Amino acid sequence: MNRRLLLLGALLALVATAPSAVAGAAPAQDPAGGDGPRRVLVVTLPRVTWDDVGEQRPPNLTRFLEGAAVASMSTRTVGPRTDGADAYLTLGAGNRADAFDPLTAGDASQVTETTPSGSAAEVYRRRTGTVPDGEVVVLSIAEQIARNDDLLYGSAPGALASALADEGHATGAVGNADTGLTDAPPQREVALAAMTRDGQVAVGNVSSSLLVADPLAPFGVRTDQEALLASVRRGWDAADLQFVELSDLERAEEARVESTARQGDEQFASALQRADTALGGLLATVDPAQDLVLVLAPTSPLDGEQLTLFGMQGPGVEPGWARSPTTRRDGFVTLTDVAPTILDAYDIDPPTEVNDTPIVAAPQSTSLSDRIDTMVRDDERALFRDEATGPITVAFIATLVVLLLAVMWAVGRAASWKRPLRWCSLAVVATPSAMFLSGLLPYGPFSVVTFGLAIAAGSVLLAVVAALLGRFDAVAPPVILCGIAVVVLGVDIVTGGNLQLSTIFGYSPIVAGRFAGYGNQAFSILTISSLVLVTGGWEISRRRRPDSGDGGRIVAAVVVFLVVVVVDGSPFWGSDVGGVLASIPAFAVCILMLLGIRIRVRLVAIIAACTIGVLALFAALDLARPVDSRTHLGRFAQKLLDGDGALILQRKLEANVSILTSTVWTFVIPIALLFVAYLTWRPNRLMRRLNAEHTGFRAFGASGLTLGLLAWAVNDSGVAIPALMLTVALPYTAYLALGLAPLDAEEGSAPDGPAAPVDRSPAAERADAPAEEVAADEVPA
Repeated sequence: MNRRLLLLGALLALVATAPSAVAGAAPAQDPAGGDGPRRVLVVTLPRVTWDDVGEQRPPNLTRFLEGAAVASMSTRTVGPRTDGADAYLTLGAGNRADAFDPLTAGDASQVTETTPSGSAAEVYRRRTGTVPDGEVVVLSIAEQIARNDDLLYGSAPGALASALADEGHATGAVGNADTGLTDAPPQREVALAAMTRDGQVAVGNVSSSLLVADPLAPFGVRTDQEALLASVRRGWDAADLQFVELSDLERAEEARVESTARQGDEQFASALQRADTALGGLLATVDPAQDLVLVLAPTSPLDGEQLTLFGMQGPGVEPGWARSPTTRRDGFVTLTDVAPTILDAYDIDPPTEVNDTPIVAAPQSTSLSDRIDTMVRDDERALFRDEATGPITVAFIATLVVLLLAVMWAVGRAASWKRPLRWCSLAVVATPSAMFLSGLLPYGPFSVVTFGLAIAAGSVLLAVVAALLGRFDAVAPPVILCGIAVVVLGVDIVTGGNLQLSTIFGYSPIVAGRFAGYGNQAFSILTISSLVLVTGGWEISRRRRPDSGDGGRIVAAVVVFLVVVVVDGSPFWGSDVGGVLASIPAFAVCILMLLGIRIRVRLVAIIAACTIGVLALFAALDLARPVDSRTHLGRFAQKLLDGDGALILQRKLEANVSILTSTVWTFVIPIALLFVAYLTWRPNRLMRRLNAEHTGFRAFGASGLTLGLLAWAVNDSGVAIPALMLTVALPYTAYLALGLAPLDAEEGSAPDGPAAPVDRSPAAERADAPAEEVAADEVPA
């Protein structure tokens, strides 16, 4: 009974202590702004990166950026590549959107134009049943709506313009990226950003009247800048928001495929110069003291996805960095943040389909040159990280597989190479820590191969350090390594999570799955390492202090688990929803098994209630913060409160299932099953001996299994999460198994040193009880 009360008290302490542990975090910055802008101008510079700006320094763009809040923009929408149609749909939807067919998505026309299928007005009416009343119609609107209805992001193409129109603000679009004056497929995707939900743009010009023939320009045409500026000036008579695409950049980028490399670079540089001249004219049509201006690159260069340009000027926007609730990092924003920024400027509540993530300014005194250099380095690191992640991950998994096969051959035999295998096991346990610590290195000097070798060297070094520090006990080295992992990840997240960004086991700002807090890989390493730390520390403490009671050890375990849950789940730090749902039950199972308490149905109910309670507490803390400071936890909680959470849950479930066949991590699962089965049945039932001779191992196995299965179920990374946990659990098990003496050896002696004493704890005695003594209402861990 005392043990049950101790466990219940620990769980209640977890719920009670979590808010006080995070209450001291600084509040998020209030969004910049005053009475709202008179107008909003969004100028798009397709395919432009900060490297382009740093090299060419276009004068008008540079002057604008010197007074702007700037950031690297992640252009990721739904798929791995973002084309113009995806980008503009996303800008107009305020949520991730995807074009049905990029070849037809840009099919927009003036209502007065004639298309091969008839007049644009007639074609639009035939396809929608609506009589057009705007100046521009998007003829592909039906397929764009159907496409995004099939996706599970809840996106509504045209949601931005419709929300503005409902409040009396019309939206316009100007731009034409056609590759010819006649008979060229329409590439007028900019209309997708400015259209309402029915596919109409109130005012604008996307016709070929914006183009002039130029035999030396890409595809023989370029933008008529006078026509472009005239269209924009006319647009301000009716519209409060205009999207303007400087389309020569898009044509220059597409022309690279038919040009030499040098000619392609020169044509793009010339297009950027013309775009800069046009930008100067566009800025002359607005007043920075009254109008909000966003300049951004909605698409990456064709040779690969990377971070692009973003700058913002307007009332209350001070020069420095830009950031958003999506990224929670100075100097990073996303395409999905643009629409909520515009709505926030006009103090309009976003519709449910639009993310509530307005971009704000974070004033910074550094020069523009320094900020550009920082963003260029961020882009280079992200590109290198994305290039290196695949090969290094495959090499790591292959190393793990080879190690486990070698261990299966060696265990149960008096093999002379057991000791080297133990060292290898330690190095593998150390590798995840080395992966994150690699974020301290400058990536520039490395190739993928040399970077992988550097991580391997770091892993070996950590293993040597742990072995030297852990000479006092045979189990101590892997426990020390897992303690290092917990400390590294914990200290990193409370100091800004810099080791999470653009590291192999971290996350990529280009992929844009996450920008702050713990990613699923960090959560995996943090939680499985904490289980090793607690159960291994329990065993070491019992061996070194056999006469002491378990009270102090339980308190220490609860403290470790409490710290992990707070840093992982707190919206101020880890903001990991799935991590809370998986870790608290696993940690509770661990404590129960260490105390020898049976896991009954009512205990499962208590654990589940405490888990939901802690998650609800974190969500409440997040919801209490300003909208621009909330994490995805608070936004998800708000969606649930609004009754709109089903799509998110369905999307995560489908992602979980699809990843089974799309990730190399899947291969870890069968080798893990083979390894555990082999240790269980083949070499003298080593798994049973591990449970008998290592006090905390049974608790580690049961709680680790609970953690992996729950994490698999509640996270969209699916099988990758338990697989990554196994990269710690399996080499840790191998290390312990290699330390067992063969049964024909002298009793109590092993080749590598004295064997651990047989565990006579209540948990072990309970584990050795006959199966028929187990109560019928027990639930296996």
